[in-house]
Amino acid sequence: MECWRTGVQLPPAPPNTGGRLDHSRPLETSIYAGSSTPPSFPHLVSDGLKRSPLGHKSGTSGTNTAHNLNPVDRASLSTKHLGTPECHLFRKNIFEGHPQLALPMASSYLEIAKQKGYVEANQSLLSLNDRLIVKDLNLSASIDALKQFAADKAAYMEMLGASYGNDHQTAYQACCDYVSAYGFTPPKPSEHSGLVSSCINRMSCPRWWKKKVFTKQRRTIEAVARDIGLIHKKQSAYSSKITQIKRANQKVLAEKFLENTFLVNGDQQVFSLKELSATSVSNPEIRRAELMTRIAGFELVADQLDHCGEFYTITTPSRMHARLNKTGRANPKYDGTNPREANKYLTDMWEKIRAKLHREKINIYGFRVVEPNHDGTPHWHMLFFMRPSVRNRVRSIMKFYALEDSRHEKGAKDHRFKAVPIDKSKGSAAGYIAKYIAKNIDGSNLEPDLIGNDAKDTAKAIDSWASCWGIRQFQQIGGPSVTVWRELRRLASSDTDVSDLDDSLTIVKAASAAAASDWAAYVMVMGGVEMRKSERPIKPFYEQPDYINYETGEIIEEGLTAYGDPVAPRIKGLSFPSDTIITHSHNWKKITDSNKKNSLRSERSEPSRLFSSLPEGQPWTSINNCTRMSAH
Repeated sequence: MECWRTGVQLPPAPPNTGGRLDHSRPLETSIYAGSSTPPSFPHLVSDGLKRSPLGHKSGTSGTNTAHNLNPVDRASLSTKHLGTPECHLFRKNIFEGHPQLALPMASSYLEIAKQKGYVEANQSLLSLNDRLIVKDLNLSASIDALKQFAADKAAYMEMLGASYGNDHQTAYQACCDYVSAYGFTPPKPSEHSGLVSSCINRMSCPRWWKKKVFTKQRRTIEAVARDIGLIHKKQSAYSSKITQIKRANQKVLAEKFLENTFLVNGDQQVFSLKELSATSVSNPEIRRAELMTRIAGFELVADQLDHCGEFYTITTPSRMHARLNKTGRANPKYDGTNPREANKYLTDMWEKIRAKLHREKINIYGFRVVEPNHDGTPHWHMLFFMRPSVRNRVRSIMKFYALEDSRHEKGAKDHRFKAVPIDKSKGSAAGYIAKYIAKNIDGSNLEPDLIGNDAKDTAKAIDSWASCWGIRQFQQIGGPSVTVWRELRRLASSDTDVSDLDDSLTIVKAASAAAASDWAAYVMVMGGVEMRKSERPIKPFYEQPDYINYETGEIIEEGLTAYGDPVAPRIKGLSFPSDTIITHSHNWKKITDSNKKNSLRSERSEPSRLFSSLPEGQPWTSINNCTRMSAH
C-alpha cells in the first residue's frame, strides 16, 4: 500500500527483533532503561499548521485530553489532519515502531510540513524510520529484544562458520558479508596472530554482537535526536537527554561492577577494581591534574627556550552543523554529517597540517582539546608552543587547510580558524586552556557556560557526547611519551633500586622528575621537545605472554583471549640502550570464589600496602599528592 498523493510506500510493521516486540503498548526502550520515567519533551508539537490537537479536548466531557493518550497515539493525533488516510496509517506504523521517539518525530514532521508541505514531511519521516531499522534490527527496541537479537545472530554465525568445515577463510568471508549487511565492521585478524578462526569466534559470540548493536543504537538514536531538533541551546545543549540518561545509568552499572570485582596478585593482595581505578587517570581529579601538570610543564620548557605560545580554534564548515547558533533553528545548509564524521573531517585536516609542518621541518608541541558546539558538532582548541620565527608560517598553514573545504562560504574566514597569541602579561598559557580541560572533565571550579548551564551539568552532557561518539577529548601533540612518564612514576613508587643500572644518570633523573611531577624536567631529560620518538633514551617495554609451553607443547590459557588468539603484547616496563627494567611485577587474576575473596580481604592490611611513598621532593603542582601509582 502507498500514500497515493506522495508515492511513499507504506512501511510494514517494524521487525519483531528476537520475536519480543509487542506494538499494542509502548515499549520500555533501551534508551530510557534504568529510568523510572522517560524524559519529557516540552513544546515538541508545532501549532503553526491549522491547529495542534495536542492539549485540546477531543470530546465534550473535558476530561479526555490528548495528554492522557500514549506517545504513539498523541503523535498520530497531532498529524492526523495532514494528508490522506493512507498517510495517517503510514505515519502511525512508524510511530508504533519507535514509541519513545514518536513525539519528537511528530514535532519534526509538523515543522517540515509547515515549511515544505506534508509530502516532504512524509519522505523525511520515512528516512528517519530507515535509519532506525536495519533489515530485521529495530534500533529503538527494548534491551531484552536487542540482547535476544545478539544471541540469535551469534548462534547463526556459529552455524554458518561450522557449515564450511575446515575452510576457515571461506567461512570467515561469509560471516563478514553477513555482519557487513547490518553496517557493522567485521573483525580483522590481528597482526600478531593472523588467525581468521578467532575472528569467526568473535562473530559467533553474543557479547561481540551486543557491543556492536548497542553502540550502533546509541549513535543512531543520538544522530536522529540531533537531526530532529533535540540537541541545541534551546532544548538540550551538547547531547540529548536520552543519551545523558543512558550515560548516567551506564556509570552506575560500571561503579557497581568496579566495587564488586576483585583481583588478587602473586603476593595474595586483594583489591577491588574501584580501589585500583581510583589511583589512575580514570579518576577525573587525577586526569585533570595530570593534564594541567603536563601543560604547565610545556610552558616552562617554552620559557626556557624562548618559544612563543599560540591558542588556535578550528571549526567545521557550516554544512556539518545541524542547528543555527543564535536561534537553534534547523540549519538549511546541513548535510546530515554526524559528530563522529565531523571529528573525522577535523582529524584528516590535522593529518594534512602535520604532514606540511613536517615537510617544512617546523616543530610545535602542546595540547589539543575537542569539545562540542551547542548542537553537538565538534570543534578543536589547541595550545601550541614554537619558535617565534615560525609563528606566522604555522598560522598560514593551519588557516589554509581549515578553509580548504567551502572556502568562500559566508563567515568562513572569520569563524573557521582563529589564532590568539599568548600574552604573558595577561596570564599564563596554561590558564588559556585550563577552563577547557575542566569543562570537558568535571566542570570543577567553573562558572556557568555561555549558554547559562551549570558547569557540572555541562561537563556531564559533554562526557555523554564524547562517550556516545567515541571521541578522544584530549591529546598531547609533540614532546616525549606520557606512557614512559607514567611508568617512571610507577617505578618511583616501588622499591626498585635503579642506582646501579647502566645509563643510571638518565633513568634516575627521569624517574626523579616524574616522581616530583616535574614535566618540564622530564621533557629535557628525555631529549627536549624536538627529538624524534625513535631517538628518545627511554621507551616503553612490551611483552607478549606465552601461550604455548615449548617444553610440553601444552597451551597456556592465560596467554590466549577468550576467542582463541594470542593476547596482545602488554606493557611490562621500560627499556633503554643497555638494559630493561620491569615496572609491572604483579600478575593479577580475577577472583571468582566469593569465599576466597572474603578470606583474603580479611587478612590483608589497608590498600596503602600496595603503594610505597614517592621520593621526597618539592613538587610544584598538587598532582604528587593524588597520583600515587599502583603496581598492578
